[in-house]
Amino acid sequence: MMPAPWLPVFLLLAAADWLALWQGWQRVNYLTKPAAMLALLIGFGWQGHFAGSLLWVGLGFGFSLLGDIFLLLSHGWFIYGLAAFLLAHVSTIIGFLFPCPKLDAICWLPALAVLVGWRVISGRLKLAMRPPGPQARLQRPAELYGAVLGLMLFSTLATLFRRDWDVPAAVLAAAGGLLFFCSDSLLAFDRFVRPFPRARFWVRVTYHLGQLGLALGALLHALGHF
Repeated sequence: MMPAPWLPVFLLLAAADWLALWQGWQRVNYLTKPAAMLALLIGFGWQGHFAGSLLWVGLGFGFSLLGDIFLLLSHGWFIYGLAAFLLAHVSTIIGFLFPCPKLDAICWLPALAVLVGWRVISGRLKLAMRPPGPQARLQRPAELYGAVLGLMLFSTLATLFRRDWDVPAAVLAAAGGLLFFCSDSLLAFDRFVRPFPRARFWVRVTYHLGQLGLALGALLHALGHF
């Protein structure tokens, strides 16, 4: 079966967005950033009709699009972007754990890995955001966001050990969750700990590839194709 026509459209818009970031074309970025996620959302809905668990995964893409728009605005909108992506992760968690699966004991291996990774990252952020620094007011929201982000990663990694998930779909979903986790971690490190070169570029590349992995994994699991 040929890939869905929305897939090359998304990849083209994502690549254009990466180029805009690399070249510093801010005005182009205002268009390409939301356009890429809009293409993914429309294509995902067209392909899967938001049926069953795909509704929740699709809601995650919708909240992500909203978060993208908020983060394009001034720094005063950052907390709204954080809230939108928090809802995106909650929706993704429900989507990948719906209906509630029966988890084997081995499924808790990724939970342990996520917990260790989350503790390392959250500990570094706490040091960077401790009072009386300018970012201290965001410490609690960031901790909540980090916990939900970790649960999102667990929900996708757990598919690798679930009997109701085929290997290709689980690999795509797990890779998507891991890349999304990396994207948010890079963003937090650059914003709160220490800026690094081309941060926005690497955050966006891992973000887009992560979202694509989540979409393809969910579609392949639900429909058997994408």
